Amino acid sequence: MEQLNLSHQDTIWKLCFGFANTSVLYALIKSGVIEELRNEPKTLEDLVYACGLDPDVLYRTLRFAIIIDVVNLVEEKYSLTDVGKFLLKDVPGSVYYGLLLVGSEPWQKAWQNFIYSLTIGENSFESAMRTPFFDFLNQHPRYGTPYNQWMTSSTNFASKAITEAYDFNSFSSVCDIGGGQGILLKHILSENPHLSGILFDQESVVETHILSDQDSKIKIQAGNFFDNVPKADVLILKSILHYWNDEKSLTILKNCQKVMNPDSRLLIIEMIIESTTDIIGAFYDLNMQILLNGKERTEEEFNLLLQRADLKLNRIIPTKSPMKIIEVVRTR
Repeated sequence: MEQLNLSHQDTIWKLCFGFANTSVLYALIKSGVIEELRNEPKTLEDLVYACGLDPDVLYRTLRFAIIIDVVNLVEEKYSLTDVGKFLLKDVPGSVYYGLLLVGSEPWQKAWQNFIYSLTIGENSFESAMRTPFFDFLNQHPRYGTPYNQWMTSSTNFASKAITEAYDFNSFSSVCDIGGGQGILLKHILSENPHLSGILFDQESVVETHILSDQDSKIKIQAGNFFDNVPKADVLILKSILHYWNDEKSLTILKNCQKVMNPDSRLLIIEMIIESTTDIIGAFYDLNMQILLNGKERTEEEFNLLLQRADLKLNRIIPTKSPMKIIEVVRTR
């Protein structure tokens, strides 16, 4: 009888324990333990007293956190590892708000219902929670608020990287399509004072814009990118297409193509699945399917989609964030 390879068995168990990693990290954030370790190492007793936790269970939880390289223990004092510091909410690249979401009940239920997506091809969030994703966030601020904070945090981080990576000097105007409150557009205009800008999104979104100090060179325009988009030298779609399947994404791209001329540029700012071993890209791809029927795409998938819209991928520009800038031009 063939014996099982125990190292392979260990590996499969580690994979199966992924849910435990999420639960432990979520609990350490929610309980305040991570914040307590921000500035200096603490003893178990320090953490128990500060956070009001059961000492035995906390000890065992921290032992687990040490194994997964989030916490160190030196001379009876706990501290965050370099990995664990990304759980702090105000560091560049922090996963704090993201973990508050993926560790919460709605996300967990949606992922536990993944077999629905796998079988039917539709998002499993609505099936699990009986409400479309964004409607659910609007109805439940305890989830909607951290989601918006996560979006703000990640957009602030990406905006600086995008502005550094792309040269806007040869253009006069830029339109951020689905630009939310205008965080990215504000970064771009601040670094490129020669530009005028258009913030385009739904009326309920642009009402909360942060561009009041840019009134002289900014236009706030409400609308729906499935109907039409404004004209500008540079059109930006940041983190838009991954919310939608190919057919809906194609509608957005065709509306962009209609207002472009040979000198226009469309900047699609998205994560690109780099390879078959890109675990972060693969996770976000499934997460978008589970939440919204969306998807992350490979370079080839972007190429095929753009061709259908009479557009051409001109170049891909890396940034100091997970986002890439896909520069697009018209083919005719």
